[in-house]
Amino acid sequence: MTWAGGWLVALFLISIEFGSVSGSAPAGQSSSDLAVSDEEYEIYSTVIKQKYVQPNTKLLIIEERTFRYDFALDNDEPWREKRKGVTIDRSAAEDYEAKNSSKSLLNKSMFKLPVKLNLITDLDLKAIFHGHWGELEWIDYYRRYPESTGFVMLSRIGFNTEHTQGLLYIGSRCGPGCGDINFLLLEKVNGTWTTKKELRKKELG
Repeated sequence: MTWAGGWLVALFLISIEFGSVSGSAPAGQSSSDLAVSDEEYEIYSTVIKQKYVQPNTKLLIIEERTFRYDFALDNDEPWREKRKGVTIDRSAAEDYEAKNSSKSLLNKSMFKLPVKLNLITDLDLKAIFHGHWGELEWIDYYRRYPESTGFVMLSRIGFNTEHTQGLLYIGSRCGPGCGDINFLLLEKVNGTWTTKKELRKKELG
């Protein structure tokens, strides 16, 4: 009886172990779904070229992790607005908020840009700026990245259910009081993504 009971217990423990492994698969799947998509990189590259690549641009620095500009701090969430001629799909706003509830790691090799590109980590930014954006900190930044013109921040892109509309935050910092904030409504027409509306555009200063 003792041997048989022990054998049954062992079988039970094995079944639990296999059950826990199979039960964890969906969780692993959902975390992989959080990876930035090829389509997002395609849009990033197009918008960056339009906004930040000039004839004299030698080096682009992009923050390594995605960035969510918190409009809620000023009770100013652009996707909640109703504008004449502009309808923002609720599913795009929900996808934007869900994707940007945590930061995603960007992959340098996925960007298609005509200039040299480097990613800057959170640790590097903290080591340079220490949470302050003063002149001395920017001197240190440009000492490390002399060919750059500051750095760019990107959010994840929220898509609507039909995948015809997108929401993107893209911004930059380039010195004390230098930089910009952009929140874009994107539209896919005939297979090509374009900026339909700049919902927010602000020059820092």
